Amino acid sequence: MNRLSIFVFCIVITTSLSDVAIAQEFPVLKGDYLGQTPPNDTPKVFARGIVSDNYQQHGATRFSPDGNEVFWQTNKRPGPENKEWISNAKTMKRIGDIWTEPSLVPYTNAIFSTDGKRLYVGSSKEGDDPYFVEKQGNSWSKPKKVNIVTNFPEIRFVYFPSIASNGTLYFMGYASGLWINIGMYRTELKNGEYTKPELLPSSINLPGNIRNWTPFIAPDESYLIFCSTRGLPKSDQGDLFICFRLPDSNWTEPISMGEPINTNQLERFPAVSPDGMYLFFTRDSQEYDEDVYWVSSRIIDKLKAKAILEHRVKQ
Repeated sequence: MNRLSIFVFCIVITTSLSDVAIAQEFPVLKGDYLGQTPPNDTPKVFARGIVSDNYQQHGATRFSPDGNEVFWQTNKRPGPENKEWISNAKTMKRIGDIWTEPSLVPYTNAIFSTDGKRLYVGSSKEGDDPYFVEKQGNSWSKPKKVNIVTNFPEIRFVYFPSIASNGTLYFMGYASGLWINIGMYRTELKNGEYTKPELLPSSINLPGNIRNWTPFIAPDESYLIFCSTRGLPKSDQGDLFICFRLPDSNWTEPISMGEPINTNQLERFPAVSPDGMYLFFTRDSQEYDEDVYWVSSRIIDKLKAKAILEHRVKQ
């Protein structure tokens, strides 16, 4: 199955953890970020054997604003043991200062609202609306639809949503003429309803046979990170790019996040931790399929100065 067909295969939620590559006796994990040693300016694999296992990590880890919950997704490709893709959405909780073992949830590629009170989940297939669940004690409410596809059927789907503090959603939707008819959109929340989604500028949704996808928006909408193939050789399936929102609501030209974040492998699914300290993303691995990495977010401020300088020179 082609990697680019991620939104057409049937997602199967299994009912056991038999495919999770962790030891039989789960380790005691204490502290922030599953007790992992924080990275510096060089990306490192996040939580080997717990989050980053032998399969495809289909999205970066998403921590709650209080740091006590995390969600992620692992895909198992078709093989001798399974004829179809198997997708496990997983979560862990910190109780006291100890992290629980991973457990399965139905929230595929879930993202937290910036206040941690909601989980948002994108469309499961074309024609489906995204939805959210609300925090109710130690559990979550029944799903409530976000009627973007219902109200604007030309959008067709809402994949990989990312949410700002004011409720504005950025996502991938149908856009004729762009890479396999997919573009990145922005829709504002007004009076409890989402407005008609608008395509991000062509400088971001670069036309042609160029991938522009997996957006992450900063809580204050000051920057956007996404995966793109612009300017890359055909052998490189995508790098991370960043652009910055200007006071007049225009955007700087996207620039590569550069080495050591980008390599000749596919980097995608960016997400900055709620405390703003770390950038999480995924990277292809010949040995482990696709792993979650994390790195200090200091690079973002450095790139902002560069992007704004380049913008001023072009004016």
